[in-house]
Amino acid sequence: MSHNKHHRHGQSTEKGFHGYNSELSHAPVFNASKLKDVKFNKKDYLKENHGKLDEEQTSRLDAILTHPLWGLLIFIAVIWTIFYCTFHIGSYPQEWIEWLMDKSATALHNNMANNWLNDFLTQGVIMGVGSVLAFLPNILILFFFLSLLEETQYLPRAAKLMDRYMHHIGLHGSSFIPLLMGFGCNVPAILATRTIKRKYDRILTMLMIPYIPCSARIPTFLLFSGIFFPENQVLVLSLLYFGGIITGILMALIFKKIFFNFGTKDYSIPLPHYRKPSFYRSLSKMWDAASEYLKKIGTVVLLAVIIVWALDYFPLKDKENPDPQRVSYLEHFGKAVEPVMAPLGFDWKMSVSLITGITAKEFIISTLGVVYQVDDKRHSDDQQHTSLMSRIRNEKVFNKAKALSFMIFALLYMPCVATAYTIKKETNTWKWAVLSICTTVLVAWIAAFFAYRIGLLFFV
Repeated sequence: MSHNKHHRHGQSTEKGFHGYNSELSHAPVFNASKLKDVKFNKKDYLKENHGKLDEEQTSRLDAILTHPLWGLLIFIAVIWTIFYCTFHIGSYPQEWIEWLMDKSATALHNNMANNWLNDFLTQGVIMGVGSVLAFLPNILILFFFLSLLEETQYLPRAAKLMDRYMHHIGLHGSSFIPLLMGFGCNVPAILATRTIKRKYDRILTMLMIPYIPCSARIPTFLLFSGIFFPENQVLVLSLLYFGGIITGILMALIFKKIFFNFGTKDYSIPLPHYRKPSFYRSLSKMWDAASEYLKKIGTVVLLAVIIVWALDYFPLKDKENPDPQRVSYLEHFGKAVEPVMAPLGFDWKMSVSLITGITAKEFIISTLGVVYQVDDKRHSDDQQHTSLMSRIRNEKVFNKAKALSFMIFALLYMPCVATAYTIKKETNTWKWAVLSICTTVLVAWIAAFFAYRIGLLFFV
């Protein structure tokens, strides 16, 4: 009985889910050289157990939160609340950042000579990098709520709750934790599969994770849902996220039938005591996420923007005497792949943005920010609309059907380079990484095709 109690709450000597592996019981108390270490471990123990609820409180909460019906409804409500706060509350600071970008680009454009440097700073840096930076508040809100779920020890309950459903696709509930982590970033989610005991359970979970919409995809969803579905934005975004999860489940069933045709093995899921959330730690993790996001914007995103801008600017763009025959290197490349993407409703600009998104999903927005530039004939110098949302809203090429198709393709198509490489590294072969790339692209193309064709019937 005692053993089971400790196992339930992650107190055994085995490494459990956020469980405390006490070293005090193994320390040689009478060894003077070890007294400092013993004292240090005690402090760690007290710190680790600070804010934990007792056995009775934990049992009462588990009776509700792990209930087959009420627990599931609460879980759906929690996820919906996170989405609502991420997308609705985050829209206000997003608009402020876009306003600041507008003013900065207009001032810079009006006070500089009309040359390549002006074009690079306004059309490249501000429109490209600024388009990604505008969605920073949404990313921060998402990571804050995910850290709260981790702090309260709710995630193991979610895994236990989903265990019975995961069994239907041949997986254990422990696979749900990496899948849930995929909402933040697919790379650490892949690494988190190391906690799964059986090899092929790990691989099957890895193949599901790319279908989970990571935070890097959020800007794309926010942009197009905000423009074309403003009244139902939360609903559209929720359907996208749950659609990604359902698609991952369906693909897991197919993969299991073809590659992993064996039974499901049961494992116990340790349930640590609930913990009172620490807003300080949650804010600290949110700040860490912000730092990483800003670091990425200032390095890889900026580098991508420079490359995309250069490919779009050359052969030389002469704004004083525009050459209607000028075709940029980027347009040449985009029109080469356009026939493959045309059945989905995509022009060469949308196609190029999705291709650059293979490197990192943030590049989708930064590329759109570069290729969809301000039309000088449409706006005077003091009334330029530099926000990407304003520019796409004014583009005649877009409609609701194309926007829906674009979001679905961005949701499902191949994992970024870092995710694919992590799959290869964790499995020690390119086999599963290549399989993930090929299947996600195929599924994305088919899903976007039907979304576009059905969308034409209802939205146009």
